[in-house]
Amino acid sequence: MGRRWRLAWVAALLLWPSSAPAQTRVERPTYSVGDMWTLSDATYRLARVDKDFYVFTAGDREIWLTRDLAITYVKRPSESLEMQGLPRLAWPLEIGKRGFGRAFIRTGNIDLEVQATSRVEAAERVTVGGRAFEALRVRFAFDPEIPGQFGALSPYYRFGPAAREAKFEVTWWYAPEVQRIVKSVSSKPLLTFELGGEPVTAQAPPPAARPEAPAPRPEPARPEPVRPEPTKPEPARPRSAGIAVNVSTPADQARVDRDTVPLAGLVTSERGVARVVVTLNGAEVAKLEERAARPALSLNTSLKLREGANLLVIAATDADGAIRQDLRTVYYEKAAPLGIVVRSPADGTRTGEAQTVVAAVVSSSRGIGSVSVTLNGAEVHREAVAKPQSTMVVEAPVTLRDGANTIVITARESDGTVRQEVRTVTLARVAAAPTPAAPQLPPVKAGRDGYAVVIGVGRYENPTIPTLKYSVADAEAVYDVLITNAGFKKDNVLLLTDRTERKPTLRNIKYALGTFLARTAQKEDTVIVYFAGHGAPDVDQRGLERDGLAKYLIPSDADPDDLFSTALPMDDLTAIFGRIEAERVVMFLDACYSGAAGGRTFASRTTRATAVDDLFLERLTRSRGRAIITASRPNELSIELPELGHGIFTYYLTEGLKGAADLNRDGIVSLQELYEYVEQQVARKSLAVGGKQHPVMKGEMEGVLPLTKVRGK
Repeated sequence: MGRRWRLAWVAALLLWPSSAPAQTRVERPTYSVGDMWTLSDATYRLARVDKDFYVFTAGDREIWLTRDLAITYVKRPSESLEMQGLPRLAWPLEIGKRGFGRAFIRTGNIDLEVQATSRVEAAERVTVGGRAFEALRVRFAFDPEIPGQFGALSPYYRFGPAAREAKFEVTWWYAPEVQRIVKSVSSKPLLTFELGGEPVTAQAPPPAARPEAPAPRPEPARPEPVRPEPTKPEPARPRSAGIAVNVSTPADQARVDRDTVPLAGLVTSERGVARVVVTLNGAEVAKLEERAARPALSLNTSLKLREGANLLVIAATDADGAIRQDLRTVYYEKAAPLGIVVRSPADGTRTGEAQTVVAAVVSSSRGIGSVSVTLNGAEVHREAVAKPQSTMVVEAPVTLRDGANTIVITARESDGTVRQEVRTVTLARVAAAPTPAAPQLPPVKAGRDGYAVVIGVGRYENPTIPTLKYSVADAEAVYDVLITNAGFKKDNVLLLTDRTERKPTLRNIKYALGTFLARTAQKEDTVIVYFAGHGAPDVDQRGLERDGLAKYLIPSDADPDDLFSTALPMDDLTAIFGRIEAERVVMFLDACYSGAAGGRTFASRTTRATAVDDLFLERLTRSRGRAIITASRPNELSIELPELGHGIFTYYLTEGLKGAADLNRDGIVSLQELYEYVEQQVARKSLAVGGKQHPVMKGEMEGVLPLTKVRGK
């Protein structure tokens, strides 16, 4: 490749005039807010610089560039095109440099994934806007690459034949002389543009750009002050510089909790201010005009905001026609006072069960700092966050005492505001002690069997998926407890691990859950499913998830770059649960989904570690008789500890099933007792080792569900 590159470089030099040698190595430019980019359709101004993007705007038009100058978003009045995950351009730009990646394109009603490549092809002269530039030509190519096994119905290309038209290219020319993309050509009209009108002012190029220029240029530059041409830009600068738009409120990027805010400021000009026009979200809201230009005009009006982002543009014109604009974005979020919605228990409830769960949702637009739960004056649960959150979900298992019990949920905002909700629950045990004889029967009795699928994945075929040390040991421990303590028959329990003959591949896992359990478990039976291994997030192509991420259980043969076709989507469990006739199905998941490093999760190449929610768990347990207990909250990690030889969650899960979770000492470990024990022990142990892990239970069971019988009772 080195020889080809050298030949291309020599050819480019031969084609160009010797007076203007081309640059074949170009450094990356940096832009500042206020920089202008004059194109044929409008003059764009750099409105803001985000962490990874330059945002150029011209009224209702926008062009977003990455820091590497890849075009990632274009918006025109009636259409827009967005591209994410573009291959990164490696700066300094040099002929022959390439990039590869998987990108996501969204335009109109098409939303799809494509293979994307980039290449710096050549150095050449390009003429645009009546001016010639020496530029580097860069080409981006996008190919849908529809897999044959899915055809036009692939979820990545769910719009069928329309997606095939997404194969296209974008070629743009970057001119170091002005540090701008001066031309872009594509079959997509939104990506086709070039310089227009007055070219942008040339910025001083890097020293390497003109190696011979310093010697000859000073001499011809001296006699030219008398020429009329150089004198034309001189008056233009003070004209625009003489206008000043000073806005005191609202501030750019301000976030407010009311829909009306004041606009206050002052517009000044040495030549006099002739007109000021204020537009909000493209609509004119105020206009000041003076027959005789005045040196200053004050801004004093109110702005009616819409919910979300609001674009404010203040355009001032002086007596000579020069224009100055000030662009600001103001976000309006409706004020939500501190509130507590208690899901359970209901106030005034009378129950015969000592174990219950306090569940509530706390919300506040100002941010919640902490939530605590007290039972009869003693604190039984507390959750505090370093960064205030707008919503917090509280789930606290409690054990009631005989008679009246007072439960108080206390929420505090970050500024100290406090809100409380009080619930009174009465525990009234049945007077005749012998009557609760049913719970003392073994969980597996005549007419009711137990069936289970136990899965542990430690080693993965794809070397990029991290190995887990103790997930196989976890699965084997759960299998032993079900056989010994829970009384499950060996033929009724299917074990899939790295060490079993039937490996935990996607096909075998789907067989175990959707075929084995569906064919064997009857209506009166109890089904337990256990999984220890990786969970992972990926882009939600259907738009069902609030966090934008689909969640997967990862089998041993998964491909991290194609989770849809090689992993088990959590939403598929809904259909699997529907195939099982048993009225009681409990699933234990020792996995996590945030994609953060260090736990039983990883992020695919198309995603990154991020905040996830548990909406998918709510969907899985909508049917009565279905419950899921996860090892941690959505944004926490499932921790493995060498001192235990297990994951923390599974260690206390098996200890609880062996009898440690028999909180009322009746000889039976119920599902509610098990969750309360595991939640308390895992939270305590994880905190002791410097972590944070809180198991979560979702779902609803009728009555008490006994799981194991304690030996000797």
